[in-house]
Amino acid sequence: MARILPAAPRTPRPLGRRHFAAYTFVSPALQDLSGIDERHVGPLLFGFGAAGMIGNFVAGAALSRRVRRSVLVVAVAMAAAMPLFLLLGRTPIGGAVLLIVWGLAFGGVSVGLQTWMIKAAPQAVEAASSLWVAVFNLSIGFGALAGGIVVDTLTLHGVLWLGGACALLAALAIRTARTHEAVH
Repeated sequence: MARILPAAPRTPRPLGRRHFAAYTFVSPALQDLSGIDERHVGPLLFGFGAAGMIGNFVAGAALSRRVRRSVLVVAVAMAAAMPLFLLLGRTPIGGAVLLIVWGLAFGGVSVGLQTWMIKAAPQAVEAASSLWVAVFNLSIGFGALAGGIVVDTLTLHGVLWLGGACALLAALAIRTARTHEAVH
């Protein structure tokens, strides 16, 4: 199976892990970097989730045409959203807009990578799905742990830069991956 899925199993680790590393600290980022009052963080996180649902549907439609390209667009959007938060998210409006963009992009991660894995291994859909769930869940735990370490040793800024850098690494892995004939 590893021969069939050259980049797909590696991609969730940098993409998902660093998303969760940065997302774990999104509330302090919204408050400290964007100046958003604590009372507005919950509704903004709801907006992140709603944007993620929209991103899921948008990615689903795009995946029916071009799987790898769609996943690449998601990774590039996430690679841009996290570090841009540090540059353009210094106001409440900027922080809110970038959070929604980040949510929209993240909505395509799960459906995109799972679709890629299943199309790359049509003869082993159950194994590919199990691998996807395991790697994604590990990404949640390791991402939160890594984010905590970065925030403790560096700063809140560091975790957003790291999240963007790892999403960029995921984009490079996607871009250079050999593809199975069933994957576009």
